[in-house]
Amino acid sequence: MDRTKYLYVGMDIHKDTHTAVLMNYLEEKLGEITITNTLQGFRKLENYVVKQQGELIPIFGLEDVTHYGRNLSIFLLDKNYPVKEVNPSLSFMERMSYASTKKNDSWDAQCISAVLMRRSHLLPDADPQDYYWTMRHIVNRRNALIKGLSGLTRQFHEQLQVAYPSYKAFFHELTCATSLAFYERYPSSKHLEHVSDEELGAFLRVPSHNTCSTNRARKILDLVAQEQLKI
Repeated sequence: MDRTKYLYVGMDIHKDTHTAVLMNYLEEKLGEITITNTLQGFRKLENYVVKQQGELIPIFGLEDVTHYGRNLSIFLLDKNYPVKEVNPSLSFMERMSYASTKKNDSWDAQCISAVLMRRSHLLPDADPQDYYWTMRHIVNRRNALIKGLSGLTRQFHEQLQVAYPSYKAFFHELTCATSLAFYERYPSSKHLEHVSDEELGAFLRVPSHNTCSTNRARKILDLVAQEQLKI
């Protein structure tokens, strides 16, 4: 690989913006641009690089090609640009090799460009595999659902405390099928008026697959009756 023929574009990747520093084989900084992490930003980057490249061949180096840098790496690969994945430890060592270390997006991108220039023949090609991205989104979605479920369960407890102060003694598990069916059918104690233990027992046997008997129904009705006496 003839290093003199390439324009080295190091990218410092973030959630909302990316910073690019352009460098030649002499490590001379030829340009810098910050773009948004959007298709419009990617096109802006490409146009800027094309204007600066002259007869040089652009080659891009990204630390992150599977998360915030995934869309950019796919855009560049679709345009047939060579894209290399730069290990963060390499750019870190590049920064630390200077007597006076700096930490900003521009300097980080320049260090990535320097690593790209020296090691482009050794760096792996970017491979933004979709299953990593899909798995990450599935995990994030799962976490969001769990958080939402926790909030709903807390609200459920608060509502039941008002409707049935002794609700914790009704069933072993609040969210079991039998419990949920009961509270849907009888959302407050007034809906149990004139309901016999045999009638309630017959209702509970269906969602519980016959594990809840008339005794369970009688216990619930007795607890509700005790609550009414306290009012």
